[in-house]
Amino acid sequence: MLARTPAVHRFPALRHRNFVLLWSGLIVSNIGTWIQEVGVGWLVLQLTNSPLWLGLLGLSFALPMIVLPLVGGAVVDRVDRIRLLYVTQTAQMLISFALAILTWTGLINVWYILAASFITATIMAFDNPARRALIPDLIPEQDLMNALSLSSMTFTGAALIGPAIAGALLNPLGVGALFFLDGISYVAVLIALGSMRDVRTRSGGAQASIGRSMLAGLTYAWRTQFVFILLMLATLTNLFGRSYRNLLPIFARDIWHSGAGGYGFLLSAMGAGALVGAFGLAAIRQLKRQGMVMAISGLLFSVSIILFALSPSFIMGIFLLFFSGAMYALFSSLNATFLQAEVPRELQGRIMSLYTITLIGFPALGGMGAGALAELLGGIPGAPRAILVGGTIMIVALLFYIPSCWQRKTP
Repeated sequence: MLARTPAVHRFPALRHRNFVLLWSGLIVSNIGTWIQEVGVGWLVLQLTNSPLWLGLLGLSFALPMIVLPLVGGAVVDRVDRIRLLYVTQTAQMLISFALAILTWTGLINVWYILAASFITATIMAFDNPARRALIPDLIPEQDLMNALSLSSMTFTGAALIGPAIAGALLNPLGVGALFFLDGISYVAVLIALGSMRDVRTRSGGAQASIGRSMLAGLTYAWRTQFVFILLMLATLTNLFGRSYRNLLPIFARDIWHSGAGGYGFLLSAMGAGALVGAFGLAAIRQLKRQGMVMAISGLLFSVSIILFALSPSFIMGIFLLFFSGAMYALFSSLNATFLQAEVPRELQGRIMSLYTITLIGFPALGGMGAGALAELLGGIPGAPRAILVGGTIMIVALLFYIPSCWQRKTP
């Protein structure tokens, strides 16, 4: 146990050593991930000058993240999760180093970038469910919502710091340096995993074949009404709402003429808002009417994306991305908390793998759709209209499902 400090009183998940190790390592690693994301998006736009290629970058990531996470979840429920994370984190580190070398030597091209994106997504189909399923093994149930909010902060907080670093380093050091920094960042997670003690990382509930394990997870999600609704809400917000991220380089370079630094600021604004939302939720010891808060934050996220598409200025765009990040953090943290509170421990890996599809696979697939729609609507000038279409679809679809969550509270 850690010494009790005011921060630990407010964030009880920080009392647990193994969780703090994982949390700290992921902060560093996710900063590296966001640094690389800035580099990849900017490099693809520079190489192709086309929103369609930005969409294809999203598609290369989406395909494995839609097809494979359920397999990954079935594996996660059968193996030692910490050992699996050793393998996945090391593999991602090597891919980042390979991209850095290809860039420094002048051999990089858009096909190598798409291939790296595809392989990374394949690895993450196993890595992300393992990380999410590991959290309940590190803390007691009463601290779960706090731990999930803090875990959300590892990515959203990094989304504030990473793009700002990338924007500052991109011009003087080049894209290769960003890839190299991402590779180094994985060392923090490997050290954290090696320092954990006394972790039970297997549920013991997945002794059937992989196929039967996957079918059991799908059947549970389909037949359990509230779990199905939660997964549908996550699907809608991530598919139609978060697809705008792939088009942000166009807003920075061609619409608001703010360059690489502006691209970093746009991503950082989104990350700053998400950090505020996740931090605020984690700081609340007892949140009443969680279902109502989740519903309202999802709707406000939709509205902010629509307004962003109509925004006439860079400054207003930054403000709206900040607000959208805060609302999305509230929505996604509460959605994940409901899921992990509802699902039996022996099914955690498989159900969270379905959540991973919605969280990581569908935004990338939506990015492909947004890029193709922007191309159809006139190329670079069509980017705002593509985002407007996605935001409008999202808000209409959410209105259909959200009433089912309005009165819900976590068990």
